[in-house]
Amino acid sequence: MKGTNMAIKLLKLASCLLFLHFGLAQAEEQLSEKDSKKNIASFKVCTTGGFIPFSSYSNGGWEGFDIDMMKDFSSYLKSKLEIINYNIDGIIPALNTKKCDMIAAGLTITEERKKSILFSDPYFTSGIVYLFKKNNTLISEIKSPEDLNNPKIKVGVKLGTTNDFYAAKNLNKSIILKFNEYGDVINAVRNNKVDTIIIDLSYGVSIEKKFPGVFDYKNTDSNNEHFGVAGRIKDKVLIKKFNEFLKQWKSSGKYDQTFKKYFN
Repeated sequence: MKGTNMAIKLLKLASCLLFLHFGLAQAEEQLSEKDSKKNIASFKVCTTGGFIPFSSYSNGGWEGFDIDMMKDFSSYLKSKLEIINYNIDGIIPALNTKKCDMIAAGLTITEERKKSILFSDPYFTSGIVYLFKKNNTLISEIKSPEDLNNPKIKVGVKLGTTNDFYAAKNLNKSIILKFNEYGDVINAVRNNKVDTIIIDLSYGVSIEKKFPGVFDYKNTDSNNEHFGVAGRIKDKVLIKKFNEFLKQWKSSGKYDQTFKKYFN
């Protein structure tokens, strides 16, 4: 009988704890919804400068595909937009410590990142390439990405990017040099400090056009990366509103206009 009473008490306690858990979760979600609605009046976006053509700072202002997209999103919300620059390796901590409300920085959607941030629907698909100077015969004569995995080859990457992760996973024999700024990555290959750099496809195309006749690039086996805007895990309302905006932005033709502006 005592055992039965004890079991009943334990079941009641478990029920109470379960109720408390779901009550707290519901309260947190309600608070999150209130916060998201409050932030819509004025919100801050973390981005990464120098990531051409998505986000860069020049002549006293921000420009790029992501920048135009977020400006149109702020107009959609009828809100004030503030853009803040962070290195990519510090951009997620900045979001989660409320230094900003969203990330728009050509951020690749990955399962690992989904553990700490909430992604929007994908807005762009890209891939990873290796870019090199045309006169570098060591790289230009390579037939496949696997051949980059060579102790004689120096490879440059931007710290904290999926390019960095790709190099760590696939080029463990190569000499990997990591840089904090995109400009430093480009200068490294321009000045022969590295033989090649691992970068985003669209960025590689932009650099090749910026320095005609100097660079060439080749695809890796990673050619299906999706970019998403990100918010904090609990900011479901804000991300939902962005997804609604994204659908409208595409159907209105503004997405295509912006794409042609930066990628045509």
